[in-house]
Amino acid sequence: MGAFLRFLDSEKNRIGRLIILGDFFEFLFGFKNFFVTEKAPAFTDYLPVFNKLQSLYREGIQIKYFEGNHDFFLRSFFSEQLGMEVEVHRDGCEERLGGKRVFIAHGDLSNPKQWAYRSFRRILKNSVTYRVIQVAGPRISRWVARKLSDMSYEKYHNDVQPISPPAFKVFAYQKFLDGFEVVILGHSHFPEEVEEWIDGRRCLYYNVGDWMIHRSFLRFIPPDRFQLERYHGG
Repeated sequence: MGAFLRFLDSEKNRIGRLIILGDFFEFLFGFKNFFVTEKAPAFTDYLPVFNKLQSLYREGIQIKYFEGNHDFFLRSFFSEQLGMEVEVHRDGCEERLGGKRVFIAHGDLSNPKQWAYRSFRRILKNSVTYRVIQVAGPRISRWVARKLSDMSYEKYHNDVQPISPPAFKVFAYQKFLDGFEVVILGHSHFPEEVEEWIDGRRCLYYNVGDWMIHRSFLRFIPPDRFQLERYHGG
């Protein structure tokens, strides 16, 4: 966490807009009373990051957040709990960057063959489950989320053979055929950049990777340059 806070401090004078592609925390749910419960404070370990995001927001930096598979019910969370106007997306969306048509998403829906995960995701991300999580409270919900996260990591992220998951590039290629020129995803924990030429169009796929292992991020430099980088400070 300390390295990420130092990264934001080092970059804040160069940032006009900060886009977070989800799974920024181990578990993030938009509880109505997020920081204080009747029995004990909740999620206080997140406070340094939230305070930093609030500071960036007050300095005029726009923030956009894409929900990942660890993020739930955040539509009004930032405004109600933190006093920040953050644009939240549950799924992917289209952007215009440097005159290019860009598709941005967390990336957990990139593989259509993961039908079991997609079904499980629909169960998790619905109003009935949200009410159950709200009643269960932060402590129980976070314990369950940690168990599910450990199971998911063992199944989908193998550090022994860190190869690029092909499904992400296939997904990007389909988006290129749909007319997008740039596709930006996360979720794979594998930073990569792929260039393809389709009908004379230069198309770019980026995966921002992750922060815990690679400390990787994607920088957009106007008017039209994208740069996949790693933070080496701290």
